[in-house]
Amino acid sequence: MRPRILVLVVVIAVALGCSIATPTTSSVAPMPSSTAAAVAPAASPTAILPGRASPLAPAEAELAGSVTGDVVGETESCAGCHADAAAEWRSSAHAFGSFNNPVYRVAVDRFRSTVGKDPSRFCAGCHDVALLADGAMSGEVAPSDPRAHSGITCRVCHGIEKARADGNGSYVLSSAPVPTPRDGDPESLRAHKERMALAPLRTAALCGTCHRSFLTLETGNPSHLVGQDELGAWQRSVYAGSLAERVDEPVDPAECRTCHMPLEDAPLGDAAAKGGKIRSHRFAGANSWLAAMRGDAAQVDAVRSMLHGAASIDVAAAVAADGTRTLPADGAPVTPGQPLTLDVVVRNEHVGHRFPGGVLDAQDTWVEVAVRDARGKLLAEAGAAEEATGADASAHVLRSLQVDDDGTPLLQRETDRFRTPVFNHTIAPRDAAVVRYRFVVPARLDLGALPLEVTARLRHRSRNLSLARAVCADGATPRGAAFEREVRKRSGAPLDPCVAEPVTLVSESHVWLGDGWQARAPAPAMPAWRRLYDHGLGMLHALQEDVDSARPSLEQALGMLAPDQSRERAMVLYAMAQVAIREGRTDEAAQRLDEAADAAADHPAIARARGDALASVWRWKEATGPLARAALATPKDDALLSRLSVAYGSADEPRNALDATARGLALAPRDADMLRVQALALERLGAPAEDVARAREALARWRSPDDAPRLKNACGTRFAWCALERVPVHVHALRPAR
Repeated sequence: MRPRILVLVVVIAVALGCSIATPTTSSVAPMPSSTAAAVAPAASPTAILPGRASPLAPAEAELAGSVTGDVVGETESCAGCHADAAAEWRSSAHAFGSFNNPVYRVAVDRFRSTVGKDPSRFCAGCHDVALLADGAMSGEVAPSDPRAHSGITCRVCHGIEKARADGNGSYVLSSAPVPTPRDGDPESLRAHKERMALAPLRTAALCGTCHRSFLTLETGNPSHLVGQDELGAWQRSVYAGSLAERVDEPVDPAECRTCHMPLEDAPLGDAAAKGGKIRSHRFAGANSWLAAMRGDAAQVDAVRSMLHGAASIDVAAAVAADGTRTLPADGAPVTPGQPLTLDVVVRNEHVGHRFPGGVLDAQDTWVEVAVRDARGKLLAEAGAAEEATGADASAHVLRSLQVDDDGTPLLQRETDRFRTPVFNHTIAPRDAAVVRYRFVVPARLDLGALPLEVTARLRHRSRNLSLARAVCADGATPRGAAFEREVRKRSGAPLDPCVAEPVTLVSESHVWLGDGWQARAPAPAMPAWRRLYDHGLGMLHALQEDVDSARPSLEQALGMLAPDQSRERAMVLYAMAQVAIREGRTDEAAQRLDEAADAAADHPAIARARGDALASVWRWKEATGPLARAALATPKDDALLSRLSVAYGSADEPRNALDATARGLALAPRDADMLRVQALALERLGAPAEDVARAREALARWRSPDDAPRLKNACGTRFAWCALERVPVHVHALRPAR
């Protein structure tokens, strides 16, 4: 739904800038009382601007007082009392977050040679705090420099006294000394805990300072580009208590440490243990390759445990050559010599940010599909060569693709050459994606070959093979070999950048097609209505001319539900309303939302959808009320606040638009839509010229690249696979088996 904003914001220039010759604040409609209670209007219009001046720029980090690299990098004094936390940390990606990580080193060394050493502080704010504190990023970084092996240490996370939403290391690091607790002295223990458990420590905001990143002019990029944004995706999700995206099944709230720092046994007697357990300092995520480089089997297992079942995969629909649908796909008729299209659905079930997460351009999570006959003979497949080659055009890969000035895909983290993302196939929390596969049933298929088995698998490895090969090659250089020797000396473990990446099976499903399928079909992993609902959810991302393909699945899912399944019915009805909204059927959307409200009264998603339905047909005044109610109930959802600000601006309510942007920019300081609304609203309200100018400068600095359409078209023109992947729901051809 987010891309619609980019169209709607054009209207704001008319509503706020051009239609009124002599703007005054006296004619502005007052904010509805439901919203006014949540936002105290500013006494005078002011701009909310991203970032602040830092001597460490382009890093957003600030050092409070005298912070030195030797203090930041020291960990052994902590390990004396916190043995379990220290042991777990030594296995973590945080411990290998600096030049001692071969993957990072390849990227940062390339960046430093092409853009410059001082600009590489952009990387150091999160990866190299010890080097940053001493100004050492401005010079050569030697393999023997202990600060290049520090990573993200105890003193970093436990020393952050303030955390801002900007990203790129937007924290303030304290230089206050750490009091040493003494036996029998409770006051010294209290002082130690107070110093090491600063306010941001147990918040998602602390993690967000580094797990939100962006590129700028200072990083060699002509335009602002978002890198990763785990914080934003989480804030907009049900895990953060944001309920406005959809009506969903009940989901327990979760934050970063819920998943990445679960309780773990503390056999070494860690002083912080409670009931024999501490919060894990492995920070397990998806870095299985880094753990494999070091031969750390326990860390590999921890990562794989997180990945198993994180997303689901299902063959949810089958469409025959004449358009006949089988929903779900089980038992779909098989006609020799005729094509059959299979809709595979991947849903992000349990990840509180996009799946896969992290640096989206380097991901290698892909779908494999295989069709076999009843005897086990392979008939057709797609994606089977991705594991070995990393370049299987039939594999659907969950990643974001970045291109350079010529529209050439960049696969080795050449961040200074990034110009725009062409597509993003990673999946938001609790969302779904549909990938289509088509094959021609063999003309000479005999009856003994039925039923056919279709296997769909979702597989993951940390980084794509193009980047992996570059990392391996760097390990053979004198510099790479010197770092490997130094890591071995310091950690006592090897660091082999050429080790094969572990490949993890995230999820797998099987369906049987044709005569005799009932005898072979396994027990379903989820009920049929839910499979069809997931299919409809994924089809909401299709091009407008194809979104109606969601309708049959959702209608059939609704028919499978009993009257007392009120929550489930509301989920399906809400998704049906979204289909109608995408198609411009406002009255139908309103009817479906009324039905959903009968089962899920006062749900924020229903209010949001009412606003979306009205905004999609430019009924701005009517849209503001429901959007404001949804935003009031979902205060962390920056995308919703962005949408609300656009609606207020287009309804010629600049004061309310400005207040909405103030709330939204506190969550997402570089949201281009809100920066645009803010600049126009300030001008409309007669703010001082210098404030308007600063707001417009911020918009110009952080707006999306103007040449993005040209570069996307260039990629699609030069590479057939790029043109295919640009289509949100596209068809991969299954290759006949040889």
